[in-house]
Parts: sequence; C-alpha cells; structure tokens
Amino acid sequence: MATKSNPSYEATAVNLKNAEQLKTDLEIYHDINEAIAKLGAEINAAIPQDLKDQLTVLEAHLKTSNDQIRADIDIYGSYQDVEKGWYAVKQRAVSKSYDPEVFEKVYPQFAPAIIIKCVDSVKLNGLIKGGLVTEADLKEKSVIRETESFKVIIK
Repeated sequence: MATKSNPSYEATAVNLKNAEQLKTDLEIYHDINEAIAKLGAEINAAIPQDLKDQLTVLEAHLKTSNDQIRADIDIYGSYQDVEKGWYAVKQRAVSKSYDPEVFEKVYPQFAPAIIIKCVDSVKLNGLIKGGLVTEADLKEKSVIRETESFKVIIK
C-alpha cells in the first residue's frame, strides 16, 4: 500500500513492469547503501568525543569569522589576494527585465516577434478551483500543451 514515505509512481512511471532483474539490482543498491551507512556509523563512533568537540568549536569560530568578514566588506570594501587565492569580495549582479508595453510602443515593428503572451497558471488554477473552467474543457479545446520530461527516482 502506498504511503507518504513510500508513494506509488503508477500514474507517472514510464514502462512500469517490475522486472525481476531490476528488483535484484535494487536489492544490491540497498545493501550497498546500508553497508555505507553502517560503516559511516562505525567511523563516527571511532572518533574520540574530544576531537568532535574541538571540531564543533572550530566550526563555530569559523562562522563568527565569516560573519566578521562580511561586516568588514560593508565597512572597508572588498579584498582579494590572487597569489594566495584569498577573496573577500562583494560582487554585484544585475538582472534585466524589459517592460513589454514600453517595448511595444517604442518598437512596434518588432513587438509581435519579441513579446510572448502566456497564460498565468496560478490564476488559471483559481478558475479551475472556482468551477469556472474544467481541466476536461481545457484538454478538449486544446488549451493545454503537454511537454514530457523525465527524471529517475532511485530510493
């Protein structure tokens, strides 16, 4: 039975056949994964608590140092030493967006080729939830264009 932690992919799986070879390969995969987890636990148990505590303290100091460097950049400006490979740099990134209405007024000859009209899916979902439009109607009237993409799930 499908659960939240073990969902069924019946509706979306491609070519779901549950072949014995794939079951065998998955058993091997899970055995290796379990062995890695067990070895990781043994390695962790072999590390003395004193060393773990020292690491925790150093990580806290590193975070404090990182916070101080960020504050220093705002006060003193960026720093770089290319020879050592040391950088404390605040970079500026600019993203551009274009106003389609202004573009259409300024460049009417290019507007049809440049400006893309699209359906706001969030608002459309509101119409569907409100019962004003149905998913079946959208499919029947060819309003929906489906594009397939694939991902692999291995758990």
